[in-house]
Amino acid sequence: MKSVVLCYNLKGTPKGKKIGMIFGFLGYKVRHVTEEEYRLPLGTLIGISPAGTEEEAALEKGPSESQAAAGFSEEMLVIHAETEDMLDRALFLMKKEKVRVDLKAMVTQTNRDWDSLALYEEIKKEHEFMKQQEQERKQKS
Repeated sequence: MKSVVLCYNLKGTPKGKKIGMIFGFLGYKVRHVTEEEYRLPLGTLIGISPAGTEEEAALEKGPSESQAAAGFSEEMLVIHAETEDMLDRALFLMKKEKVRVDLKAMVTQTNRDWDSLALYEEIKKEHEFMKQQEQERKQKS
């Protein structure tokens, strides 16, 4: 399975172009996910789950009320790396090139059946928790 990076809200931006160059240079497939695809399972988006019935069902069902309102405008990356080394090199180059995307996740056995909205909600909570922990540490010092 080829390495893939899913990009959200980065298409056509300078940062999105840098990310495309970094990941493309490393051999990743760079895929910009559209809002219409947010209900598809991550596995389908990266090409490890067969498209078809899941995709059709998600698109026919349409977003729930909360999800319709929950389309997000924040930048997010979802990475599926063939090897840990490929992941390390991508993150190293992002840091070296000073390309920051706060919301990042790896595709895992657990989340590959989630849709983009569910993953966004989860990593947004984790990011907020980490920010709060950092602020509390700074206040104590």
